[in-house]
Amino acid sequence: MRKFATACVSVLVFAWAGGPDIRAQDGSETSGSLPFYLDESCFKMFDRPESTYVQLHFYVPRRELHFVQGDSFFTAEYTVTVEVRDSGRTRLLTHREWSTRIDDRITAADTAADVPLLFESNFLLPPGLYDVAAEIADRADSMRRGSKRRLIDVPDLGGTDLVMSDVQMATQIRKEGKPNELFYKNGYTVIPNPSRLFGTNLPRLFLYAEVYNLSYAEGAGGNYTVDYSVTDESGAPVKEYPSKSYNKVGPSAVILHSLNLISLPSGRYHLNVRVTDQESQKQAQRKKMILVYREGESTMEMQAEGESVFARLDEASLQRAENIVSTIGRDDERKMLRDLKEPDEKKKFFDGFWKLRDPSPGTKANEALIEYYTRYEQANQKFSSVNRPGWKSDMGRVFIVYGPPAQIEKHEFEANMLPYQIWYYLQLEGQPAQTVFVFADTDGTNIYRLIHSNARGEYTNPQWEDQLKQMK
Repeated sequence: MRKFATACVSVLVFAWAGGPDIRAQDGSETSGSLPFYLDESCFKMFDRPESTYVQLHFYVPRRELHFVQGDSFFTAEYTVTVEVRDSGRTRLLTHREWSTRIDDRITAADTAADVPLLFESNFLLPPGLYDVAAEIADRADSMRRGSKRRLIDVPDLGGTDLVMSDVQMATQIRKEGKPNELFYKNGYTVIPNPSRLFGTNLPRLFLYAEVYNLSYAEGAGGNYTVDYSVTDESGAPVKEYPSKSYNKVGPSAVILHSLNLISLPSGRYHLNVRVTDQESQKQAQRKKMILVYREGESTMEMQAEGESVFARLDEASLQRAENIVSTIGRDDERKMLRDLKEPDEKKKFFDGFWKLRDPSPGTKANEALIEYYTRYEQANQKFSSVNRPGWKSDMGRVFIVYGPPAQIEKHEFEANMLPYQIWYYLQLEGQPAQTVFVFADTDGTNIYRLIHSNARGEYTNPQWEDQLKQMK
């Protein structure tokens, strides 16, 4: 029998290698400056058949939080607010709010680590359509706040027909879980993947689901089969997996499975799971959207054979291409681009620009182009402010030109000093063995500007510490 928890506020820190930055997996883009993932799964509540057990799973990138330095380590704290309303948003049904403190002996370098914080909140809701709004706010920095709103269709899992729960995506499923542990389900610990993102760092998809109302008589035996397939967004078949057959041990069953996604290129797909009761021949099925992302793959490569990467770019894409060239190009290249007026002329220029930078001209993919475009998108996600896109900021420019730093030191609450960060790079080509960039919030707007670097060609100010003290 499932026990209902009013709210679960524990946090699991799980070592999860990073892929692309936060992006909407369901069309409900996170708004605000603190991005996060939110996903839901619905299961049957056996002792409350009129209601459905709804689990909301959250993933917050730890690096997005503002860490405060203590005596030896850094801590962060955030508040989560969840509201559930009817689909018309006229009636508030549930309001929950809780705060969580992160104090796991985190060092300065660890504050920028790509580590997800995973947690959940659980509800009992009658079947129907609901408007769910979630907000996460950094308690140490009022500017860091993100929100997400989405409609959730809570299914009716009661009755006597064969029916299936939601399919919950997971990064791991471990045996011998304990009932008091976070993410425990029927003897297993199911580590959720609220992003539904798989690929280079997560080539195998783990899933958990439940089946209800199998035809079953004590001692009669029987079995059921489960089929798995992947379709594209239009519903066209992409991949089918072998059917799995299981013996019935009761009228309900748990589905635990993993699927290898190594052969799927980057893109959006639907995972389809179908259960067939072999005795009654009844079927139940669910589908869920997933994303596959692989390092080195890009929609920029999806042109016709022999066609220029830039042949079909619209006005917005051409502007993005210009932005990147203006950020990483030489002075003469930037001037040449400024002098070009016609789109076709610009497209030819871009072809030549990236051809010069292609590290492997004999292959279809231009690794340099893919790398810089990825950095550009990440810079806009990480460093944008109200009046300026991230690529135009000092931090965004450095990120695009030099890539992500090897280490970040945050000094945001030091006595008699303005907030500042130091980015460290190791063994950049043509630069000092340890290259540093110092950024400071010089006007209290939470926008960090470059105030010193030892990189060749960058602004250098050896007295930057004294100046920050004077400005304070």
